Amino acid sequence: MRYTKHGAITTLSYWQGKYKVIRNISALKNLFKIKELKQKVFFTLMILVIYRLGTHIPVPFIDRAELSKFAETQKAASGLFQTISLFSGRNFEQMSVFALGIMPYISVSIILQVLGVVIPRLQKLQREGSLGQAKINRWTRMGTVALAAFQGFGLGIYLMNQNLTYMNTASLASLFLFTTVVTMTAGCTFIMWLGERITDKGIGNGISLIIAVGIMARYPGDFSSLCNQIFADAVPMIWLPVIIVLFVLSVIAIALVQEGTRRIPIQHAKRMVGRKVMGGGTSYLPLKINTAGVIPVIFSSALLSFPSFLAAYVFGSSQNGGWLGDLVATESSYNVYAFCQRVFGLEQGGIFLLLKSLNFHIIVFALLTGFFCFFYTSVVFNPDDVANNLKRSGSYIPGKRPGKPTSEYIDYVLTRISTVGAVFLVCIAVLSMIMMVSFRMPFSGMSFVGGTGLIIVVGVLLDTLRQIEAQLMMRHYDGFAQKRVGATWR
Repeated sequence: MRYTKHGAITTLSYWQGKYKVIRNISALKNLFKIKELKQKVFFTLMILVIYRLGTHIPVPFIDRAELSKFAETQKAASGLFQTISLFSGRNFEQMSVFALGIMPYISVSIILQVLGVVIPRLQKLQREGSLGQAKINRWTRMGTVALAAFQGFGLGIYLMNQNLTYMNTASLASLFLFTTVVTMTAGCTFIMWLGERITDKGIGNGISLIIAVGIMARYPGDFSSLCNQIFADAVPMIWLPVIIVLFVLSVIAIALVQEGTRRIPIQHAKRMVGRKVMGGGTSYLPLKINTAGVIPVIFSSALLSFPSFLAAYVFGSSQNGGWLGDLVATESSYNVYAFCQRVFGLEQGGIFLLLKSLNFHIIVFALLTGFFCFFYTSVVFNPDDVANNLKRSGSYIPGKRPGKPTSEYIDYVLTRISTVGAVFLVCIAVLSMIMMVSFRMPFSGMSFVGGTGLIIVVGVLLDTLRQIEAQLMMRHYDGFAQKRVGATWR
């Protein structure tokens, strides 16, 4: 241990660091001391293993050699292909029975939530608690099966148009379409069932965990592909440390924003109960900077994948994904930034290429992500309800009258911090897309730099860790996080 003129502070920091490590090790031990919690963790892991095993079951009658060549072409040519493949955990590239992933379920959930704003009956169901939610869940399952069948039919047509099946003759086409629709629908329904089982009997949100595991399954292959391209001089060596640094910074930034809160002081009124004075004191109303969590990027990606699926895999036949693929083409005749071209391998165009080529995929994705940040925040947090609850309990925000003024103030603060969270989420989500277009980088390298996948993985892992923490604290065990005392961390 080293002492300086601030030796006492150095010593304190040293022992605090050792205490944090010991605390986390102790929390891991406690995790396996509690029988019920241990069962939940093992059940979740077992379901995720089953999901990953299912990704290796192929759709029947697919020419695997031609599919492999086609997937490589699409990865290089189409960002839409990457969006769909990202959420299926590479099942789409391998054309397994899980190729549709969980996207039909998410798409139907979005539709019902949006309709809940304008249809009074859905609004009433959303407010009825568990009974209303059970009916909405039933409608979601039915819609998922229907949408999965529709997308499976369109995918079957596309596979035949691209000569990726052994059954291209007219007499066998109907059998292939029927087989594809049945296997795709069954696969999507099974994934939905697995996710619900995790939510009911495991740890974490099942659907989100399945998406996150699928994304993480891509990382080893993407890193290996990036290294191969660097060793083959297809990508400059300088990009390896740059990507590693950007990856670490992105993870830290996402974690800070996901966990960041704005605390509004709440004053509790004193009450006389018999001869005793009850209540009083001050507490805080925590408002998360990113109240919507990872839902906006999941929703926007799901919403983009559906019309992209129609355009690229039903109506279009080009390698770039039909007419929508042509809109996001990135060819340009500019020749700028010679220095960056030498150092980073920047090809013609650079940032001007991004601005010149009207990249609708990035623009629409950014707008949808920002919209869903505010939309989902309004769904999960109602300032009027919070203000009414404070008023009924005799609590108030200092300097604000109870009732409507309190509600307006909470809404004002929530809007401001949600704007910060939305801007951050959009910037991180489109960072990898912008770098891919500007620097002509492969997806395998940019998947580690921000992007939708990294936001989802970090957000889901934090949410799962938070649920484990709550289970430990409920049983009077130390958790992973530090305990709060008042407004500071201990």
